Amino acid sequence: MQPATEILLIRVNGDQTEDMVDLVATEIAFTLIVNGEVLVSLLCSPIELDAMAVGFLCSEGLLRDRESLLGIEVDEQNFTVKVRIKDLGQNWQKNFNQKTITSGCGKGITFTDPSSLRHLAANRQPIHISTEKIRDLFADFRSRSELYIQTGGVHSAALADSSGIILFAEDIGRHNAVDKLIGKAFLAAIDLKDKILLSSGRISGEIMTKVVRNQIPLLITRTAPTCMSLTYAEEHGVTLIGFARGNRMNIYTHPHGIILDNITES
Repeated sequence: MQPATEILLIRVNGDQTEDMVDLVATEIAFTLIVNGEVLVSLLCSPIELDAMAVGFLCSEGLLRDRESLLGIEVDEQNFTVKVRIKDLGQNWQKNFNQKTITSGCGKGITFTDPSSLRHLAANRQPIHISTEKIRDLFADFRSRSELYIQTGGVHSAALADSSGIILFAEDIGRHNAVDKLIGKAFLAAIDLKDKILLSSGRISGEIMTKVVRNQIPLLITRTAPTCMSLTYAEEHGVTLIGFARGNRMNIYTHPHGIILDNITES
């Protein structure tokens, strides 16, 4: 299935109308099966389902290292992804009985209890990067989503370092785009502890739990954070930058790694 679908519509422009064909983002529900047990069904774009499944499992704490991943099987006809993980234990499902409907597009789901993040060490090695480089990264990031240009209906996420963008992902859901990116990094054995996450969407609490659990030190978005995401970022040493648009940006937490080049305080 293609990530964009042709539809027939009537376009109204002032007092003129015309029939035309346009593209809309494709949406499907896929079922994630872990060790033979159905874990969850997720609404998403029908691309890179293996990466999304792996990223979701990393973000939920079920998948921690490459050695634990025994196999992935994607059924594109029935929209299922079967993942086999070793050492889950016999009663692992009991920890995932209570799900939270998140503020993500299409009502995302998380099983993560924020209290489970408390044992994770805060990041004490911030990325040192200039505001000029951040602007360059975001300009590149915003030009990459062909699906957004076609449909206007998807979110994007990218993984970068100070040299440039390393991985890119997109989906109808901003949380899905982040999971796909994390999954692609996991499958490519890319360490996230010294990387930058770029996002096109609002940063809410469940997005920040993904960032914290995967030990990403710097998150930059073109839109707004929520108070819950700011709390998690502050507690876990994540530098969070919002409203990165043109020459503007708001540095909300842990600003010590950001180099303010050619900027004077007003």
